[in-house]
Amino acid sequence: MGGKVSLILVMSFSVLFALFGRNILNSSVMVTENYSDYYSNARARAIAISGANLAINKLFLDKNWMAGFPTTNFSSGTFKVKIDTIGYDSRKITSVGQFYNKTKTVEIVLEPVNFSIFGNFYNVFNNVWAATGDTFQGRFHANDWINCYGDPVFMGPATTSKGVKLYDKYSHPEFLGGTKVVDPIPLQFDTSVIRIAAYTGGKVFRDTTNKGKATYLDLNFQADGNVQYKQKIGSGSWTATKTVPLTSLAPNGVIYVEKGNITVQGTLNGRATIVASQKGTDASLGQIQIANSIQYSKNPLTDPSSTDMLGMVAENLVRVLYDNSRGDINIHGSIFSQKDGLVIDNYSSYSKAYKMNLVGGVIGQKVQPTATYALKNGKWVPTNGYSYVHKFDTRFTKVRPPFFPGTKSYRVVSWYE
Repeated sequence: MGGKVSLILVMSFSVLFALFGRNILNSSVMVTENYSDYYSNARARAIAISGANLAINKLFLDKNWMAGFPTTNFSSGTFKVKIDTIGYDSRKITSVGQFYNKTKTVEIVLEPVNFSIFGNFYNVFNNVWAATGDTFQGRFHANDWINCYGDPVFMGPATTSKGVKLYDKYSHPEFLGGTKVVDPIPLQFDTSVIRIAAYTGGKVFRDTTNKGKATYLDLNFQADGNVQYKQKIGSGSWTATKTVPLTSLAPNGVIYVEKGNITVQGTLNGRATIVASQKGTDASLGQIQIANSIQYSKNPLTDPSSTDMLGMVAENLVRVLYDNSRGDINIHGSIFSQKDGLVIDNYSSYSKAYKMNLVGGVIGQKVQPTATYALKNGKWVPTNGYSYVHKFDTRFTKVRPPFFPGTKSYRVVSWYE
């Protein structure tokens, strides 16, 4: 009896061990397969990312590179990269990596850093100071010291490549968004993009005599969506004023003066970027001159439905013409002054201190003075000229005026795997 029991026990244990052994073997096989599957997926993903990074490097060196990569052997697998254009200057990289029987795809969208995202951007301050009465919204950046005279207010984040410099013990600036020292950001852009846009879908004003004369354009935007304009070549006479829809004059919104100046005022209903190129060494050209208020038909600060948007791009400078009878002035739009800044003509000659109400941004080579100041009751206060009262147009963080300048290199704005 005991022998039979022992035999049954041995057989039972054998069966149990066989079953458990099978399960253990199956589990071992599954673990091996899962590991192999995970490894292949990881390698395919790494290969796809490598292809994308190689493409990003190519675009950094040459933003016009569109060839992509054909099927290329890499790390015991392959990748294939395609480049597509999104909008007019953004790029989409699609990189497909393959290892063994696994395929992974990486999609990356890149765009130039657009200068309209800044409320204020300056290369240098020189001996000019942000002063009492000046308020700044949005991102503020200087590739220099931020000079503070009295009690200016910075409502957004402020970055500087050197730090903050106070004029004296009576100077107490307010940095409501904090300050940070960062590396300089180059003030440069690819001028070919906006010029090509003007010639292909915008409006170009130039010397039709082909004798290298300057071209002068006077623009007066109308609240009904029209624009009044006249022009002259060199020392000639002004043409008769024409009134046309903005969308007919410049379908893509770019109004470009080649070697000349633009004088502007009025109420803009629509989207436009006006450009004054210098095309040479004459410092009197490449200017945008603001004669009176230039504002939107719908103010985005009070009407979120506003689609009105203006860019003012001057190869030389943007200036507010002297007019002591004008009083306060409204300037709506993002200003780009490549070689100078926003200049207030004869600011010390104004009979009192007025407000320059800016809705948008100012991007320039340097800061220019806008008013004179006096010390009263222990505080610096403006006495003549214009106080800089700035409100950032937050729409510019997502969209921009047509073909407004961006940097020559790209930044990654989305990465999808």
